Amino acid sequence: MLTQDLNTVSDSTQLAQQVLDFIPPEKVDMTPQGIGWWIIGGILLVGILVLLIRFYITFLKNTYRRTASHQIDEMLAKEETNNQKVYFINQILKRVALTTYSRNEVASLQGNDWVKFLNNHSKTQFTPQDTELIINAPYMKHEQINNVESLAETAKKWIKNHV
Repeated sequence: MLTQDLNTVSDSTQLAQQVLDFIPPEKVDMTPQGIGWWIIGGILLVGILVLLIRFYITFLKNTYRRTASHQIDEMLAKEETNNQKVYFINQILKRVALTTYSRNEVASLQGNDWVKFLNNHSKTQFTPQDTELIINAPYMKHEQINNVESLAETAKKWIKNHV
């Protein structure tokens, strides 16, 4: 039985050698054949380029927002009095507002009008405690100011979301 299997294998090898050379199929070209595919590819490429440029422009336009938030974080890490921290937060809010809105509209605002302006130009609303700090912190004793972190978080949200 084993010799018969060996004979079959040798016969099939001889038959395979007698067959004409195997002709491999032609290679499939992976580049698009029609002009329509080139047009679609070009449109997609231009669309991606436009999206990247718009993203970059938006990134550049929002640099002042990132800078202001970063300055608030740096200020909170410093060892300063709470009065100074509230003053600095208010100063940053005023700078951001002056960057975004007209000087005539923002520069003269103070007190309740300033807080109303901030609340009217963002989805983020300042709490009554934050409002009290913004308006009266320069006149308060250091011990009376206790929620500067809350004001800082609200200010950062305002900076991020103002319209």
